[in-house]
Amino acid sequence: MKRYFIETFGCKLNQRDSVDYKKILDHFLTPSSDPRRSDLVLINSCGVVEKTERKVLKAIKDHKKEGRFVILTGCLPSFSSINLRAITDELVFSRDFKKLWNILHELKGGGQQPHAFLERSSSKQMTSIVPISWGCLGNCSYCAARLARGKLKSRNQEEIMNEIFFLLEKGCKEIQLTSQDLSIYGLDRGEQEIVELLSKIAKIKGDFKVRLGMANPGHTKEIFPELLELLKEERFYKYFHIPVQSGDNAILKKMKRNHTVEDFTEMVKETLGMFDDFLIATDIIVGFPGETEESFKKTYRLIEEVRPHIVNITKFSSRLGTEAAKMKGVSEDVKKRRSKVLSELTKKIRLEQNEKLKGRTFKVLFAEKGKGGTILSRTPSYRALILKEGEVGKFGKAKVLGYEHNYLKGEVV
Repeated sequence: MKRYFIETFGCKLNQRDSVDYKKILDHFLTPSSDPRRSDLVLINSCGVVEKTERKVLKAIKDHKKEGRFVILTGCLPSFSSINLRAITDELVFSRDFKKLWNILHELKGGGQQPHAFLERSSSKQMTSIVPISWGCLGNCSYCAARLARGKLKSRNQEEIMNEIFFLLEKGCKEIQLTSQDLSIYGLDRGEQEIVELLSKIAKIKGDFKVRLGMANPGHTKEIFPELLELLKEERFYKYFHIPVQSGDNAILKKMKRNHTVEDFTEMVKETLGMFDDFLIATDIIVGFPGETEESFKKTYRLIEEVRPHIVNITKFSSRLGTEAAKMKGVSEDVKKRRSKVLSELTKKIRLEQNEKLKGRTFKVLFAEKGKGGTILSRTPSYRALILKEGEVGKFGKAKVLGYEHNYLKGEVV
């Protein structure tokens, strides 16, 4: 056993966890970019929806068929109804780094146990994911991720700042702060500390950008004026991911969300009224148990009214161990139809918003190489602007010449 490959499913936290898994694997094996040339595959799984679980199970089956040693980690081992031990070689629960090291030590022998590998990302990319906490304080009736991630555990501010300084010294130009809920950072210690942390980050000298991760409306509303004021700083992308999940308060109550439609609407309208160009992202679950046609119409009208640029639409998926799994569901045909209708609306909204940006010039970060020799750049509101030139890791100016529904097209000026 000489080479390994990591396959990651799911959210930014999972992507960052894979960075830490890699540090351990590197002590024993050589990384490979091709699973077909690997002896061991670590699958960092997500099972928030059934569709993703099916993809993970297929990946396990395919790798095992080719004779690879499969280690499964991530969220799925915590709540899958499948006997995962019967189809994998080893199971490692989410972020159980000690067990992973022990497995590899037993397989390969030798090697020194890595020290403080959780403190810093080893990424040399222009963009780095920096988690500020794990777990949450919510009790959403549909959520299985909390079964895997557990209760909130916030990182020390000094530790986070040290990691950011370390990444900037290595040339990183974009920091993505992430967690299951950014707004609750520090509450496990008794106080919301996110504003304090962001204020410190805003004072760091240097030319780099910071993108904030998801923040649920319930706790965000408590610190919203201070948060909005901070977002005026050039350091932060004018981007906010605030998941509403439904446009019907009755459904939100069944979901056990601690916010109302009005909470969400007020924050979005205040934000868009304060900034010239701001990207709002949100999440919608269609077909939640009890969602009637009128409930769905309320969600449709909400998106039509507040016009978020990104709407992540998920068809409700029953997950073992959650309250919602015991509720009477909506038919798959209905979920599929509602998802399609909402997707068509959100595409229309994005096209209309992108049309208004045509001809405008922005200071952009040349973030990464794209397909066909292009460069993916990011505008101040984190919109993707595709260019034909640009030096990755540098800032420049670009003009918007055209667009598709999910990105802009332009030229360096």
